[in-house]
Amino acid sequence: MNEASPSPWMTVKEVATYSRHDRKFVLTALRRSQLRGFQACANGTWRIHRDDVDTWIRGEKPSRRRGLTAA
Repeated sequence: MNEASPSPWMTVKEVATYSRHDRKFVLTALRRSQLRGFQACANGTWRIHRDDVDTWIRGEKPSRRRGLTAA
Protein backbone atom coordinates (compact mmCIF):
# COMPACT_ATOMS: atom_id res chain seq x y z
CA MET A 1 0.00 0.00 0.00
CA ASN A 2 1.21 3.49 -0.75
CA GLU A 3 2.50 5.04 2.48
CA ALA A 4 0.96 8.42 1.57
CA SER A 5 -2.53 6.91 1.26
CA PRO A 6 -4.47 6.20 4.47
CA SER A 7 -6.84 3.87 2.60
CA PRO A 8 -6.92 0.24 3.75
CA TRP A 9 -7.93 -0.84 0.22
CA MET A 10 -5.22 -2.46 -1.88
CA THR A 11 -4.83 -3.41 -5.54
CA VAL A 12 -3.78 -6.87 -6.73
CA LYS A 13 -0.24 -5.58 -7.30
CA GLU A 14 -0.08 -4.16 -3.77
CA VAL A 15 -1.40 -7.43 -2.30
CA ALA A 16 1.17 -9.41 -4.27
CA THR A 17 3.99 -7.23 -2.93
CA TYR A 18 2.63 -7.21 0.62
CA SER A 19 2.08 -10.98 0.75
CA ARG A 20 5.19 -11.85 -1.30
CA HIS A 21 3.13 -13.85 -3.77
CA ASP A 22 2.94 -13.63 -7.53
CA ARG A 23 0.15 -11.44 -8.97
CA LYS A 24 -1.38 -14.46 -10.74
CA PHE A 25 -1.47 -16.36 -7.44
CA VAL A 26 -3.41 -13.49 -5.84
CA LEU A 27 -5.86 -13.36 -8.77
CA THR A 28 -6.44 -17.11 -8.50
CA ALA A 29 -7.13 -16.79 -4.77
CA LEU A 30 -9.65 -14.02 -5.50
CA ARG A 31 -11.42 -16.04 -8.20
CA ARG A 32 -11.60 -19.10 -5.92
CA SER A 33 -12.95 -16.97 -3.03
CA GLN A 34 -9.96 -17.87 -0.89
CA LEU A 35 -9.23 -14.15 -0.66
CA ARG A 36 -12.08 -11.67 -0.36
CA GLY A 37 -12.06 -8.78 -2.79
CA PHE A 38 -14.38 -6.32 -4.49
CA GLN A 39 -14.93 -5.32 -8.12
CA ALA A 40 -17.23 -2.42 -9.01
CA CYS A 41 -18.05 -4.07 -12.34
CA ALA A 42 -17.26 -7.30 -14.17
CA ASN A 43 -13.61 -7.39 -15.24
CA GLY A 44 -12.98 -4.23 -13.20
CA THR A 45 -10.07 -3.47 -10.92
CA TRP A 46 -9.96 -5.59 -7.78
CA ARG A 47 -9.86 -3.86 -4.40
CA ILE A 48 -8.90 -5.94 -1.39
CA HIS A 49 -9.08 -4.78 2.21
CA ARG A 50 -5.82 -5.10 4.17
CA ASP A 51 -7.62 -6.99 6.99
CA ASP A 52 -8.78 -9.60 4.45
CA VAL A 53 -5.22 -9.93 3.11
CA ASP A 54 -3.91 -10.51 6.64
CA THR A 55 -6.62 -13.15 7.22
CA TRP A 56 -5.67 -14.88 3.95
CA ILE A 57 -1.94 -14.82 4.77
CA ARG A 58 -2.69 -16.48 8.12
CA GLY A 59 -4.52 -19.25 6.24
CA GLU A 60 -7.93 -18.40 7.65
CA LYS A 61 -11.13 -18.43 5.61
CA PRO A 62 -12.80 -15.13 4.77
CA SER A 63 -15.51 -14.42 7.36
CA ARG A 64 -17.81 -11.82 5.83
CA ARG A 65 -18.61 -9.70 2.80
CA ARG A 66 -17.11 -6.26 2.76
CA GLY A 67 -18.11 -3.47 0.38
CA LEU A 68 -15.95 -0.60 -0.72
CA THR A 69 -16.54 2.30 1.68
CA ALA A 70 -14.66 5.37 2.75
CA ALA A 71 -12.18 4.69 5.51
